[in-house]
Amino acid sequence: MEHPITIIVIGVILITTYYFSTRNRRKLIKLRQEWDTGTFISSQDHINSVSSYWNNKRKHTNSNIGVDELTWNDLSMQEVFERINYTKTSLGSEYLYNQLHDIDPELLHVSKKEELYALFANNHEVREKVLLILVALGKRDYTDTSSYFYKFNDQKMKHTYLYILFSSLPIISFIFMFFHLEFGIFSLIASFILNLVIYYKNKSALENDLYSITYVAAIIHTGKSLASIQHPRFNVFTEIFKGEGKGLRKASFWGKILSMGDIKGGEFDVLFEYVRIVFLLDFIAYNQIIKTMIAHRKAYKQLWESIGEIDAAIAIAFFRKSLTEYTTPKFVDKEELLFENIAHPLLENPVTNSSRLDKNVLITGSNASGKSTFIKAVAINAILAQTINTVLANKWTMKPSYIVTSMAIQDSVLEGDSYFIAEIKSLKRIVKLSEENKPMISFIDEILKGTNTIERISASAAIMEWLSFNQGMTIIASHDMELTEIAGELYSNYHFRESIESGKVLFDYKIHDGPSMTRNAIKLLDVLSYPESVIIQANQLAQHFTEKREWKRFD
Repeated sequence: MEHPITIIVIGVILITTYYFSTRNRRKLIKLRQEWDTGTFISSQDHINSVSSYWNNKRKHTNSNIGVDELTWNDLSMQEVFERINYTKTSLGSEYLYNQLHDIDPELLHVSKKEELYALFANNHEVREKVLLILVALGKRDYTDTSSYFYKFNDQKMKHTYLYILFSSLPIISFIFMFFHLEFGIFSLIASFILNLVIYYKNKSALENDLYSITYVAAIIHTGKSLASIQHPRFNVFTEIFKGEGKGLRKASFWGKILSMGDIKGGEFDVLFEYVRIVFLLDFIAYNQIIKTMIAHRKAYKQLWESIGEIDAAIAIAFFRKSLTEYTTPKFVDKEELLFENIAHPLLENPVTNSSRLDKNVLITGSNASGKSTFIKAVAINAILAQTINTVLANKWTMKPSYIVTSMAIQDSVLEGDSYFIAEIKSLKRIVKLSEENKPMISFIDEILKGTNTIERISASAAIMEWLSFNQGMTIIASHDMELTEIAGELYSNYHFRESIESGKVLFDYKIHDGPSMTRNAIKLLDVLSYPESVIIQANQLAQHFTEKREWKRFD
């Protein structure tokens, strides 16, 4: 009988080994295809989940500095984030989302991460080992695992000794069976029923926390796996578990207890799940993990951020590999932007531009000529330069600065704000940063277009003058040609232009020196075959205003 049992045991070991080895092989094939092609299927991370680390940091550090929500939305930065987000874990997504928001003009961390990007770009062996470990952790929305950096005391369970007592009843009953069989059996059945009632009565109150805490335990296990990688950059994980984080191993153990029976499909999963229920292991394990995290929260924070940084760094290395051209930025003290062949990261075939923009810039041009796309490209790259040390250009020089925009203004129905009120509130953010003497580059598209012409020009010019004499660079795009005359001495003028060929309006989408000298609104009426009388009248009214500086009345 011994030989068949030995054969069965060896067979199980071989089958298990084959399953896990081929599973990793399949994962590696997929990962290598992604790196070879520079493409991947982006996971749909929920915004409220992926933003939790950034929001927790702001809440607990009382800091609102960084890329604010209006700027993020103006520049479609969520789409930029999704373009870069090759992360394999939830904390990697959260770390990258925070990184793209967290501008620090002192640049304390930007260049330090460059070594990490280079490691994952060039060392495929290390990269693949790390990716396999990160893929095993995977993503789980709404775990909010970074909140454990800050709060614990209100999460401990009350009367935990009772759960321990009730969990021991089945064992005690089993022992009783050796002394009094009938009483032991009755006691065992009664303890099972009692614990089932306790479990299902209290499970709902703890369900969300269990969902989160099991991912916390998995994060700790991931850190232990990363510590096994033989490379100096991963010594940080070894040091964490040698130091204060040594006790975190307990959380990893209890996390495995919580996970018993959760992987559906195995023959013993149902059995393991009932073991957890009748022995109230969920409640005991949860409390043990919380106690461990209270004692070692600094080590957990360091571990969480180290894993997130590595996952985000791989994503950034992948993003760079997918680009036709990119450069690392050069930072200077002078208030200017100097760049060559800058591109917008969300356009498939972007027209690139080169220029030198000084402290105050006014860009004019016709509708659809490329003004808005240009200043958005500059603003997005200014953010990428200071967060991931990457710019879509051949050359980039700037002063480290906060980036703030006022562009895609919308009526605020909930706050009862009109378009114009929303505009001036948006602009006030820029004024406030300047008043606080913060290094800043502001990007304004169509300043104060929500009001009448006279007040728009007057207020716009006044705001432009104030900004020109205060802290920060200001880059404005506008249709209002009057501003080029009023602010000509304070602002450098650039423009985008168009031409009409064979009845079509053509744009080169290139920035040119000087103010715009053309308008295309009336030309477009002609191209779209409006009545000739409308076009003649429009041209006469425009010419009269240009010559007389007053509007001609209709006869």
